Amino acid sequence: MELERWPGEAGMIADLYGGVWSRPDEWDRRCTPEGCIVCASGRPYGIIAELEHTWIITDPEVAIFGYVCVISKIHAVGPFDMVDQGVTFWKEAMTVAAALHKMFQPVKMNYEILGNTLPHLHMHLFPRQRDDGFVGRPINLKEVRHRYSDDDLVRLQSVLSSLAQPD
Repeated sequence: MELERWPGEAGMIADLYGGVWSRPDEWDRRCTPEGCIVCASGRPYGIIAELEHTWIITDPEVAIFGYVCVISKIHAVGPFDMVDQGVTFWKEAMTVAAALHKMFQPVKMNYEILGNTLPHLHMHLFPRQRDDGFVGRPINLKEVRHRYSDDDLVRLQSVLSSLAQPD
């Protein structure tokens, strides 16, 4: 299963991890819907499932097996920016987290809302395992420890897409 990639991804990632905060005008631009790569593209890339208020994405190579990222369909830099839609973002993110927990039976689910490089509300979900390679230290998203097989991606997509179905 081939996941769609961001156009110019390598340059974008280099720029994102390159400390864009040191360029206040560029940072301020990215914090607006007009300057946001997600908003400008109309959606993120690497989508494996879509819920009413969020997209669920992943990458073929990840730090933690079972990792996904839940991205708001509405531009917000932080959760407090979503006065009316905040509850729906949290509800959908926790629905995805519960599905991952059921699927992977982790020791612990970890949740990260950062936005230090991409100022569009998103939550990283990490099903932690006893042998995940990051025991005793923070997860480093740039440290690839797992490559999803096509079967892994199809299974993940199937489980997460089923969340969008009415009960």
